[in-house]
Amino acid sequence: MPHSHSNIWTHLVLWTKGHAPLINSEMVGYIKKVLEELPLDFYEKQTHLSVLPNHIHLLIKLPGNLSVDQLASYVQQLICNKLVEEGFENCPEWDEDYYAHSVSLNRLSTEKSLLDRQEYKHKEISLEEELKFLGL
Repeated sequence: MPHSHSNIWTHLVLWTKGHAPLINSEMVGYIKKVLEELPLDFYEKQTHLSVLPNHIHLLIKLPGNLSVDQLASYVQQLICNKLVEEGFENCPEWDEDYYAHSVSLNRLSTEKSLLDRQEYKHKEISLEEELKFLGL
């Protein structure tokens, strides 16, 4: 359902089917480029992200014309389109589930720091452990 507030930041986590490590190192650069240049219709394009072998963290100002469900599907499709365009035979198969939470402006810098540390964090805990902590 679309919302009318234009300053809603969302931390979206998308993961591959079965949490399989389907995002290889060659794909990471293309995925980052797609996510950093999302062609969304809103005033200020701002994103922060982390791309790991089995999931992606995206911190984005949610456009007023998209629901979180629509954003998740849109991002997954854009990634697949870009990878196919770049000659990859397969794009990652995405799980239909995802995790999202809103982020207040006063927590924005903290949330960005959390995304910056994802690679280190996942050397200590798995995605499954992280999702369990989040109640999923």
